[in-house]
Parts: sequence; C-alpha cells; structure tokens
Amino acid sequence: MNVALAMLSLAVVVGCGGSLGATESPPVITVFPDYFVLRDVRKAASPRLRCQVGMIDVARGPWAGSSGNLVAYGCGYQITYYVACKTNHMCDFSVAE
Repeated sequence: MNVALAMLSLAVVVGCGGSLGATESPPVITVFPDYFVLRDVRKAASPRLRCQVGMIDVARGPWAGSSGNLVAYGCGYQITYYVACKTNHMCDFSVAE
C-alpha cells in the first residue's frame, strides 16, 4: 500500500515539473503577402470604407505561418480581413466577422 502511494505521488510530481521554465516564442511567419496582394486588399476595402484606394493603408494583425489578419484603414474607418497565402503573391482573403 505504501509503495503504491509513493509511486503515485512520484508520478504526480514528475508530471507537473515540465512547464516551469517554458518560454513562449513568437509565431513564425513563413509567407506574407507582397505589395500586389496588399493593393488588392486596399481595393476591396475601398467601397466598404467609403474611401479612395490611395487614402487606405494596410497593417498586419496577428499572423502565424502563412495566414493571419490584415487591417485596412482610412477615412476614419477600418476593416479586418482574414488572409491565407499559398505564396507571397497568391493569397485569398475575406472579411473577418
């Protein structure tokens, strides 16, 4: 009985010790849209923002791997797009709701 209790307590102690020194690393960006994709995002955002394309800028939101968010903003408005890229010039995007 005492041996089983000692083994159980040892298993609990060993199982909990792994996360004390863990640090979180930033996400790795493998593919990010190039200028032409960013231009397409600005063009798509133009009617929604009620703003001319030249007045719209795009900022990167949370991004990991080859997908993430782009925020288009201008004329006092902003809209967030979810973007998934196959290569830096081949990306699909849609409005993030």
